[in-house]
Amino acid sequence: MTHVPISWPREFARVVRCASCTKAHSAKLLRDDAENVPQPGYVGANYEAHRVLLVGQNPGTPKSLSAEDLPYTAALRTLRDNPSEGAYEQLRIQLESFIVRWPVHGNYFPLRECGLSLEDIAYTNVVRCRTQGDAAPSRALTDNCVVTHFERWLDVLAPRIVVFIGKWAADHAREPVASRGIAFVYMNRQRSLSGAERRANRDAVVAAVLTARASG
Repeated sequence: MTHVPISWPREFARVVRCASCTKAHSAKLLRDDAENVPQPGYVGANYEAHRVLLVGQNPGTPKSLSAEDLPYTAALRTLRDNPSEGAYEQLRIQLESFIVRWPVHGNYFPLRECGLSLEDIAYTNVVRCRTQGDAAPSRALTDNCVVTHFERWLDVLAPRIVVFIGKWAADHAREPVASRGIAFVYMNRQRSLSGAERRANRDAVVAAVLTARASG
């Protein structure tokens, strides 16, 4: 798979200004021009060397990170209105100030066990908008976002492997990944899993990531 040439400031801005989904797609959609703008994700400065892409369900509503959410969404809106390298760098600074505490790595993804740092990975969601009460996105919302954003980012990022964070993300976005011949695996976050099952899943993810990195 070859990379599609891209300007990340313009691409991030394209996502943030997206208004293709409405309440008609989902009554639970949280979408406005203030705090609830679409969120593109994160691309580490050293991603190209490793090309490991983490994919979650959709952005959560602020909880323990609420203090960081205001400057982060403000940076998103600034980039939306002015897709410059400077605005993109400011967004990166905001992201890096709190991404170290995101549960997506550590608890959800064995970053260090895979020999990676946050700078080495990219992260995005199947659906780029928040939902009320963190409800699972509707099928219409999901299908629209997969076609509009997710498939495009697969072509832009050309990952060696996609790690889905949770079964929902894998179930709703594995098809475009598989059709491109990209390896994928998922972190099983079901609460009913035993400790042994969690360790087995974690070991399988680590093995898949290390294999994909070695094949590059």
